[in-house]
Amino acid sequence: MDALGRKIVYADDFLWHLSNVGVGVAVLVATLLYAPPGSYSLDLVVFSIDPFYLLVPLSAVYTAWTGIDFWKWYSGTDNQ
Repeated sequence: MDALGRKIVYADDFLWHLSNVGVGVAVLVATLLYAPPGSYSLDLVVFSIDPFYLLVPLSAVYTAWTGIDFWKWYSGTDNQ
């Protein structure tokens, strides 16, 4: 692969990792803005649950996970 091809692959990898981190942050911010605690409720057969308490931890964990993966890739310690 020539130098231009390596730059294109690097840019593609960079944008892939950055967009994954951005999705986690976007879900976290959207949850905080549009579904604060107590504003919505999912009534299931047995119990009701507030989606805020599901989305905030999941998006925080996803953001941390993809952020760590991005950092490992960027610093060159990724084992791929």
